[in-house]
Amino acid sequence: MYSRTFNDLKKWNPLVHKTFYERNPKNPKEIRTYYMSWNPFANRIVPQISNYHQGEPTEDMKPIHPKILSSLTMQRNQPEFY
Repeated sequence: MYSRTFNDLKKWNPLVHKTFYERNPKNPKEIRTYYMSWNPFANRIVPQISNYHQGEPTEDMKPIHPKILSSLTMQRNQPEFY
């Protein structure tokens, strides 16, 4: 019997456990982060959005594209991952 691991899930959907950022339009020194968390009970990716804070993004953070959030809200139930 084949059992999947969390690494299989990350290969299947590369957004899992990624962090994106967005600059504040009123103050360009502030950013807010979007962490894409996997919720196994809902079987979907749930974005965790921070408040604006002063800082600079790290090298591994990429600017968030608005269609990423809309695709997560439009996401239908996927086949269960277990």
